[in-house]
Amino acid sequence: MTTDQFIEEVDADLKRERQLALWHRYGRYAVAAALLAIIVAAAFVGWRNYQENRRAEAGQAYAIAVDAAGEGKIDEALESFRRLGTDAPEGYSELARLQHAAQLARQGNEAAAAEVYDSMAKDSEVAEPFRNLALLLYGLSVVDRADPAVLADRIKSLAAATSPWRYSAQELTALLARRQGDDKSARDIFKRLADDPATPPSVRARAAEFLAVSGK
Repeated sequence: MTTDQFIEEVDADLKRERQLALWHRYGRYAVAAALLAIIVAAAFVGWRNYQENRRAEAGQAYAIAVDAAGEGKIDEALESFRRLGTDAPEGYSELARLQHAAQLARQGNEAAAAEVYDSMAKDSEVAEPFRNLALLLYGLSVVDRADPAVLADRIKSLAAATSPWRYSAQELTALLARRQGDDKSARDIFKRLADDPATPPSVRARAAEFLAVSGK
């Protein structure tokens, strides 16, 4: 064996010894880290399964509540929607709150329905699309009694060209303008809605009817 070979073997032995020493010193931490990773992964899978189960249960409960409403079991449906609005996971919670308000309105309790819509529109925990829809429905439910200037300011962003609710929000804006005595602005908005081929048929029909009644 040459001197170089001997030095290489000694160097290799020293490296192995250092590696073993490091393992004895830090190996338990590596094992602990690996075990922690396994526990975290298992917890994540368990949480995901739990969430999926919650969503499945909420979906079933929501469907049962909708059926109850359709069968005229209003009190049962209202309680189910109220409970789901509080306890259900995201998505079903918002749908349940909207259904709760809609059922209240159908029973003639428009003030309570408006409160549900308003509360939802102001809830920062609710996803923006649902908040915006709740705000629009709130506006439609109080258009004849809310302060028109305040309400018009609140729904301004909903009437923007990029908003998915723009046509209904613009119609609501026109009604609020009329309540404030600004018939010209109301007519201008209704004319745009009536002339725009992209306006939903029901909104366009109401706009055309207003223009016909107003003689413009």
